[in-house]
Amino acid sequence: MPQEPPRSADELRRWVRARSPQPFDDAAVVPRTADLEWRYGPGQYPLALLARIVEDGFAANRHVHYPRNHGRVAERVAFRAVATAAGSVPVRVSGRADVAVRDGVRVRAVDGGLELTLTGAGAIVEFTVTGGSGAVPAVGVPVGAALGDWAAAIDGDPWMPVRLRPGGDRPPHLDPPGTVDVVARPGPAGVLDVGAPVLGRPILPPGPEPVLTSGESVAEALADESALETRHDVVRLPDGGWTTRHPLGFRYLRVRTDAAPHPVTVRAEVAPAARPGAFACSDDRLTRIWTAAQYTLRLCAQGLMLDGIKRDRMPWAGDQALSTLANAFALGDAQVVSDGLVALGRPEHGYVNGIADYSVWWLVNADRYVRYFGDAAFAEREAEHVHAFVAELARHAGDDGVFRPAPQPGGFVDSGPGSVFLDWGLALEQGRDPAALQMLWCWALRSAERLLDRAGHPGATRWAALADEVESTLRMRAWLPGAGRWADYLDADAATASPAPYANFLAVLAGLHPDGVPAGVAGSMRTGTAGTPFMTAFRLRALLDAGAHDAVLDEVRRIWGAMLDAGPGTFWEESASGGDDLTMYGRPFGRSLCHAWAAGPAAILPEAVLGVCPLADGWSRFEVEPRLGDLDWAAVVVPVPSGDLVVCAEGAGVTVHVPAGTALVRAGRVDHGPAVVEWSTTAGPAAVVGGGVHGAP
Repeated sequence: MPQEPPRSADELRRWVRARSPQPFDDAAVVPRTADLEWRYGPGQYPLALLARIVEDGFAANRHVHYPRNHGRVAERVAFRAVATAAGSVPVRVSGRADVAVRDGVRVRAVDGGLELTLTGAGAIVEFTVTGGSGAVPAVGVPVGAALGDWAAAIDGDPWMPVRLRPGGDRPPHLDPPGTVDVVARPGPAGVLDVGAPVLGRPILPPGPEPVLTSGESVAEALADESALETRHDVVRLPDGGWTTRHPLGFRYLRVRTDAAPHPVTVRAEVAPAARPGAFACSDDRLTRIWTAAQYTLRLCAQGLMLDGIKRDRMPWAGDQALSTLANAFALGDAQVVSDGLVALGRPEHGYVNGIADYSVWWLVNADRYVRYFGDAAFAEREAEHVHAFVAELARHAGDDGVFRPAPQPGGFVDSGPGSVFLDWGLALEQGRDPAALQMLWCWALRSAERLLDRAGHPGATRWAALADEVESTLRMRAWLPGAGRWADYLDADAATASPAPYANFLAVLAGLHPDGVPAGVAGSMRTGTAGTPFMTAFRLRALLDAGAHDAVLDEVRRIWGAMLDAGPGTFWEESASGGDDLTMYGRPFGRSLCHAWAAGPAAILPEAVLGVCPLADGWSRFEVEPRLGDLDWAAVVVPVPSGDLVVCAEGAGVTVHVPAGTALVRAGRVDHGPAVVEWSTTAGPAAVVGGGVHGAP
């Protein structure tokens, strides 16, 4: 007898948790210590976090191709705060502090920082913190300390408000967002098995120095150290035990000893998830694909969104354009997106990540972030930076609007002509203009237009005009009227043009087909392939716009289902091929089997099955258009900024829990939350309860 489907947010989360590969309970996750409130200079926390992640990634991995042109932390930051009451305030300092002594404030140097004595409310404290020797300028005060109105300035810039970052005795960018202890138990071939991948450090008892190897597969854990991607150096713990110098991304662990394998505790690094999303349906395989996508994404959310937990453990702007969409449905973690945009969007020189199209993806991601997470303050705060960022890219555009980026010396070594990457396995021809790149450029310009329009910035008009020029050029020089689709290159010979799936699905996503996707374009998206799960996810989202919902579900079952069957419980950098699925880059275990850019089903499944989509920033207006197809039921919890948006579709009935601050737009009517809206897909208007007038059933 079939189980009753879950209908409430709590029921749905329990249903999903029971089917998740996650080997720990959420209640067991210990958040990072929050005894102190730390302040950094404007935009400095994300840059400090990025610098630490990059250094850790290079130290932990043998093979890293990550350009080091990212932004750098300021050497000196000025801080200012206003006393809210009389009293003594200890200040933890990262770096060296020079205090401007004012009336109403006495200062004494103490171990690790300063002690301020405030004689009364209104006293102003100003000090400059200089970094050095690895220290990032930052200050921490106890929670509830009698200091408010914090501001900071860099290099004489105007004072700007700065947000607090909870932490402990050391600056929080140095610590993971949370930890949880899991157990690796005896498994196959003499290795220990956590049950699913984790990023963490094994904790071993006192004794002789152990020799460890680990992997996302049993074969990798059993391999010689020299063949592995990650270094396994060990260090002593204070109690005489052992752990690894660096966190390991693994599921399987081998401890080389003469004794029989015994369970080992692993201290895993993972962010707390206070209000995660959930998706389930009557096809348990699709449900498990969704839960594996959610868990893949959660493991990679380490303050910034990393590419993978084994390698490279680096943040990439293109990858994040996809993971932001998945995050909106799976985690609802706005901070990891916002910090990633700030950290990556300020390269010291050249393109973001040394890749021309990753600078372009950065703009797309910024726009998607505001749409899905509703951070209007981000758009206001970043408007001038976005305008200057686009202006720098536009230097590479001709009079026809075509984006022809110059190669970046020292950029990403695996990119093609003009430091363009697009995707693994996609070879671009030298001296030609790839239509796919121009589609992405057009999409980015529209994204910049929307971002700046939100902030009332006049640059919106300039980039809208350039987008119009690019679109006009594309329609004249890349459209194949006889085939009814886009070519792979500008000015291509229609007789020899390839199916060009990238150009066609990016054209759909860029908005070049607002009145419906032509059959030729849809056919090109189906005929060709997009090699990695990253670009495959975008192709499937474009197919949804073409109305191919059943085809999308079939591809999710086929592509992600194959990875689910093969293990280790998370999704891969490159899809399963049926051959040696561990090899990549010419290295036996080069493929990452837990890669954030493979988490696309977290967004695709709710969109394909339930038609859940924001129509305005922060889901303040949204639509729901279920298409169950061969499914008996489906349900989703979307953790939107104002609360849980819950949709349940079963047979011909649909129920939507509309949270406060949002509105469901459907069939010419608008239902504002909080409300529960119910309707039949066969007949009759909606019934609205709880915050609305109860209408006809």
